[in-house]
Amino acid sequence: MKQWFGLKTLAFGLAFTAAVALNSFAQGDQNQHQNQHGAWPDELQEVTLEGTVIIDSSHVNVYFLDIDNDGVADYHLMFGPDWYQPESGAVRPEDGASVAIVGALHDRADVPQVIIFELDGLVWRDAVENWWGNDEWPENPEIVSLSGTVLVDTTYFYLHYYLDVDGDNAPDYHLSFGPPWYENADSVILPVEGETVNITGVLRGSNELPCVEVFTINDETWREPTGPAPWAGMWIHKEDQQKRRVHSSVDTCSWLEVPPGAMKMSGGQHGGREFPDSIFCKFHEVYCDSLPGAADSLQRGWRIHFSDPNGQSMHGNGAGLQFMKQVRMQLQFKNADDDGSLTKATADAPELYAWNETSQTWLPVADAMYDPISGSFSLEPEAVEVYYAVFESTNIPTSVTSNTVMTPATAELGQNYPNPFNPETTIRFDLTSPSRVILTVYNSLGQQVTTLVNGQAASGVHQVTWDGTNNIGQIVPSGVYYYRLTLDNGQTQTRKMMFLK
Repeated sequence: MKQWFGLKTLAFGLAFTAAVALNSFAQGDQNQHQNQHGAWPDELQEVTLEGTVIIDSSHVNVYFLDIDNDGVADYHLMFGPDWYQPESGAVRPEDGASVAIVGALHDRADVPQVIIFELDGLVWRDAVENWWGNDEWPENPEIVSLSGTVLVDTTYFYLHYYLDVDGDNAPDYHLSFGPPWYENADSVILPVEGETVNITGVLRGSNELPCVEVFTINDETWREPTGPAPWAGMWIHKEDQQKRRVHSSVDTCSWLEVPPGAMKMSGGQHGGREFPDSIFCKFHEVYCDSLPGAADSLQRGWRIHFSDPNGQSMHGNGAGLQFMKQVRMQLQFKNADDDGSLTKATADAPELYAWNETSQTWLPVADAMYDPISGSFSLEPEAVEVYYAVFESTNIPTSVTSNTVMTPATAELGQNYPNPFNPETTIRFDLTSPSRVILTVYNSLGQQVTTLVNGQAASGVHQVTWDGTNNIGQIVPSGVYYYRLTLDNGQTQTRKMMFLK
């Protein structure tokens, strides 16, 4: 399964059943009810399949795929409720149609189920939802008020909520309530299918529909309209008299602990700046492909980000944050019951590294101690870096900066990082010899969005930043994009990335 930024999330218990009623199949309902969570994306396998569509219309349309032309269904295709229609223009196929699909495979049912992400090259749905928001948040968000009927899509491993404001039984807005495990402190209940509600929130972009980050439901507060989302991390205060422990959003065995006085010093300075009264810490596990300098030897990774009370990053140019006292950290590499789905390989002798933004290099964390019994690293740094990762000890990547001349074995286009991203991402490519290079970004419809590079480039490793704008400087919609590298010898390589707003 493609590994997405920030979302090795929550390890929900699976709730699929081997036999599901026919009408539930048609709606994509996999016994995914309120507070009953299904398998998480990293437990699945991304598959690309081609075959012939079989539609069972004896009750309502149920879609299957025959890949070996024997007239028997090999996969159950999960398109979602009848009213769901992607913005890409993709439409449900006819009976007997030949199709190519990309999706998430779940094979615990009698007929393996595939949740559709792409149909014949067009985006059907995004793999994940961006619950975490940006590292920065608006001080005075523009609030919108909406009334309508709630529509609920149960196809995926958590419920997707929509709002129909004009009574045509089609969604007009996507409603974002945060991650499924978030519970409102005042026990405000999420709406159900068909309920009429009044919603307030802030609009953000979406590749399908306008998305509303919900603040109130029927005049009851779901979350505060200012500051970071309550599920995103923890505030640490300069005047705290007790230590503050921030847990990873997906694993309580990974944490960072800041002692009292760690934000104080003579003159109140850190790295030439004064600590504010409070800082906000986000602590997430990061998928391997989304880390800088990602390599096959990379096993697991984490991202730690600090913001000031105005939502501004405390990391100048991506550097670590220097505290005045040592902080304690624990990073759990492997649980005793881990099935290996969170790692790219099995490291018998794992080593912890931190990303150095200045040198664009992974550097070993000298004081990190690994406990093979608990499967975790312990360290006590004064400077907390943004990225940490575990590598196999025999294969550690070196610098990926364009300032370091290397000679790759072949021309190679690297995976962008972070991915998904907002507001910008870095794309790396390696050249064996000097060449004219064209690096172009396309949308999911194959339309050119912008050209990032068009000129001569020396041999070695290069990197380019894309800020999510098109060729006239406009911010593009959220969604899947493709970037293609073309050399003067005709060689081309293409990779996929996701932009979230």
